[in-house]
Amino acid sequence: MNPPMEQGARRGRGDDGSMMPMALVIIAFLIVSFVSLVSASEAWAERRDSQAVAAAAARAAAQPGADEIIGGVVTLDPDAAAARAASVLAAAGHTGGTVVSGTTVTVTATGTVAYSFGPPGFPAAMTATVTADANNQVLGG
Repeated sequence: MNPPMEQGARRGRGDDGSMMPMALVIIAFLIVSFVSLVSASEAWAERRDSQAVAAAAARAAAQPGADEIIGGVVTLDPDAAAARAASVLAAAGHTGGTVVSGTTVTVTATGTVAYSFGPPGFPAAMTATVTADANNQVLGG
């Protein structure tokens, strides 16, 4: 049985349970923030990995073989250089391409990002391009 109400008093709902909606909003925000942070970290790591693979492939492609040094002059065989770069790309699980121009080699490496949560709007792959020279090694990328 409810106690009798005093004259002029109103029965209100109070604020019981008002923390529940606020807690749900905060928890949802924290979950979305966590997923975004983890996904951004995975994308950044793949970007760095693609950069490292492209640099390694460019260095390998620009490393002349014994038959590519004639009289102290380096002349890269485009097919051999592309094969050396493709070997490094394949070993790292990346795809890409190679352009040989004289003693300069440009390698593009593309790696797929393996997301833990697969959020929408994040890139599915990361690409890096590095140029190396047979005389000076990695020039930039």
